[in-house]
Amino acid sequence: MKLKLLIIFMTTVIVLTGICLVDDIRLYRIVSPSMEPLIPVGSLVVVSRSEPVEIGDIVAYKLEVMGRSYTLVHRVVDVKDGYYTIRADVDPTSAGETLEAGKILGKVVLAIPFLGYIAGVVAILPAIILLIPLASKKDGIGFPTAAFISFLPLILPVQGLASSIGQIPFTALVASSIITARIILEKRNKDIAELVYLVASTVSIISINVVEMVSWLAT
Repeated sequence: MKLKLLIIFMTTVIVLTGICLVDDIRLYRIVSPSMEPLIPVGSLVVVSRSEPVEIGDIVAYKLEVMGRSYTLVHRVVDVKDGYYTIRADVDPTSAGETLEAGKILGKVVLAIPFLGYIAGVVAILPAIILLIPLASKKDGIGFPTAAFISFLPLILPVQGLASSIGQIPFTALVASSIITARIILEKRNKDIAELVYLVASTVSIISINVVEMVSWLAT
């Protein structure tokens, strides 16, 4: 069983890496329910930059909000004079967003449920590998446990602060506090370091949207 899971995981890594090498193709993980039920949270969408975009197509596009750039996946509901009106499936009464053609990243040609979570694990593998020497540095399960939990908000549906500032900045903030405690605080006061691990783990756990995750698993 373990061998089969390993083969499936490695095959996924190879396939995703191969797809990413194709210049025309981009991969995006779906982290919001805006296109459900057609594209559930946790899906991986394959976006082609060369496919022509028409009304009814689902596209990936860039949106700037308060100086931050977001990549969204929504449906084209109108095209006029080179401008596209984009709208989420979950809100059919909304006026949507009107964008110029240059904001469109490409057309969604394939959406694969569940694979987005696996892709998230692949993305954080280098960080996990870098943490292994630190995990074996001393006895105790505080650090490895906290390090593992800190990466969960990067691959699972999130809420609260993690949702507000973004999964990557949130994970980077929590992980850096854990690493700092491991390298610096443990030399001075192991109890304080363990407290940091506990707090960091708690913050990561409460940032996970359990309801959305259970709903996704049940579908």
